[in-house]
Amino acid sequence: MPDLPTRAELFQVGADAALLRAQARPNGARLSPSEIYTEGSDSNILINAGAAMAHEVLFQSHVRLFSLLLDGASAEDLDRLVADRWSPTIVRKQASPSAVPLSFSRSAGPLPAVSLPAGSRFSTPDGFEFELTAAMSLPAFSTGPTEAPAQSLTTGSATNVQPGTISIFTSASPDPDLQVTNLVAASGGDETETDPSLRKRARAFYAVVRRGTRAAIEFGALTVAGVRSASAIEEVDGLGDPTGIVDVYIADPAGNGNALLAAAVRVALLEWRCEGVQTNVIGSTPIYVPIELKLRFESSANPVVAFDRVRLLVAAAVNQLAPQQTLPTSLILATVRRVPGVIVLDDALVNPPGDVVPAIGEILKTTIALITAAP
Repeated sequence: MPDLPTRAELFQVGADAALLRAQARPNGARLSPSEIYTEGSDSNILINAGAAMAHEVLFQSHVRLFSLLLDGASAEDLDRLVADRWSPTIVRKQASPSAVPLSFSRSAGPLPAVSLPAGSRFSTPDGFEFELTAAMSLPAFSTGPTEAPAQSLTTGSATNVQPGTISIFTSASPDPDLQVTNLVAASGGDETETDPSLRKRARAFYAVVRRGTRAAIEFGALTVAGVRSASAIEEVDGLGDPTGIVDVYIADPAGNGNALLAAAVRVALLEWRCEGVQTNVIGSTPIYVPIELKLRFESSANPVVAFDRVRLLVAAAVNQLAPQQTLPTSLILATVRRVPGVIVLDDALVNPPGDVVPAIGEILKTTIALITAAP
């Protein structure tokens, strides 16, 4: 709190006041500076106690006043502020489970009709469990495949498992030849929305409150739990004229978006798109970009610590890109320059050599492991 007095400063105010009053007393009854500044003396304890109480009152006043500002409020204070000052419809997204269509098939033996009720459970080898949200059935003599929707039993981005990993029957299988797998990645699992994310959505609210605009469509997509980023792009014909069709690209924390997550976004957009405007909701595919840097460091800097900081910041900046958004080299270089002690010359960025433009349906990502130092 640089703008508020510290406890030591408040103590000094109390000590100055006590010494000033002491001047009005007779010589034998005056407090001396040594009595006030000696730790443990009665005067020192009394003034320190008052300073501590005053400091706590100032601190609590500061916290409560700060909670009335969008950049100062946090946690429940931020939830209340956004609902009161912006809109009660802007609610912090809670941790969400992932969803995925499961594919069932069989290949041999007698082929009687087989079914699995909603609630049947399956898991990945590393223990992530999923359950059917609707019944699955295979008619007699059919080998499949047939699909049924499933949802993870836990929440968080870790439940966005990769294709082909859900293969174990946790519930009893009605047919020993029946096999299960997920042909696409599970999508939509996410942690509870962070304060910065909620602030960003609140700031965008008044600009999109009219609805029907591109920004409003993106805002509407982001209201769905599990959607971390969204981009709306209007299609054009061969002459460059708008067709009236809007493609909405969505991505979860891992950069994926399957059919089940897209269906949830499609429902949410009924309240945000213009009536009659066709919106195609398309799940994104993450493309991981390797980044190679050739950096110099000031003599006072620790190169290992500084480069670790560079990797963290660059990964965070790149992973904020929305689907279909270009990765400019200027973003990487500007992020590197934020790290103290790093010298950025013209040859600092070895790879990529230029701006990276995603293909249709792609979202650009990177990882700390993919950010390396050039020899």
